[in-house]
Amino acid sequence: MADVPTGESCSFSITPDPGHSLHALLVNGSKDPAVTLTNSATSYLLTNITADVVLGVQFIPTPWIKLTVEPSGIVLPYGDTCTVSWEIANLSMVYLNGEPVDTYRNKKVLRLFADTKFTLTGHFGDYTFTDEKEVEVGDWTTSKFGLVSKYPWRYDSLGRSSLDGKVLKRWSVTPEEKDVVYFYLREGILYSSKDSSRTNPWYILDENTIVINGSVRKLQVDDKQMIISYQTENHGEIVWFDMIFKHASDVPNDPD
Repeated sequence: MADVPTGESCSFSITPDPGHSLHALLVNGSKDPAVTLTNSATSYLLTNITADVVLGVQFIPTPWIKLTVEPSGIVLPYGDTCTVSWEIANLSMVYLNGEPVDTYRNKKVLRLFADTKFTLTGHFGDYTFTDEKEVEVGDWTTSKFGLVSKYPWRYDSLGRSSLDGKVLKRWSVTPEEKDVVYFYLREGILYSSKDSSRTNPWYILDENTIVINGSVRKLQVDDKQMIISYQTENHGEIVWFDMIFKHASDVPNDPD
């Protein structure tokens, strides 16, 4: 009990037990809107006291929040995916970079094309909890994504290879087929010089796989050649059908 002259103020401290946080401060049985609870404050102030006051407190297990990004500790190749997941306790209104998240489905798989900072924020009453992670994304020109999209391509030849990678046969394409130039743009759009108005989406699924208009294809690419393959049957044997491309120009698709 503290005696306070009428109209004066009174400060007091509240120290929760370990593992608990102050949930509510009650003044004569009601929350005082003039008092804001924070994550770390232990001292509070009541002002302009003109009558007897009964203080009450409510505690909860301390809320917490944890943000995880995998893979971690590496420079993420340009256009690769990362998994962002979160764990929370006693928190509502949880946001990832300002967007509300589903607290029951606690992860997202995101494809990154630039350095990205993730901020997870959770609220409980007046309390705010945050956790942050940063992901560094590598240079696009040296990634599989960049090797595919930096320069335009044209057919060099076609062929078949065994499932273990042995070349079985190669043959030339027609002059008309060689004339067609294919542009894999950084925006994930593919079109050809044969019909520039007809476009298809594409993306790199992993180091050895490209997806073109929903079709999953094997990918082999370096700074000189690209081979896109799909499985087919040849004389009763499952083999790779290979489409071999070479650069059509040394002028980048995107000069920037």
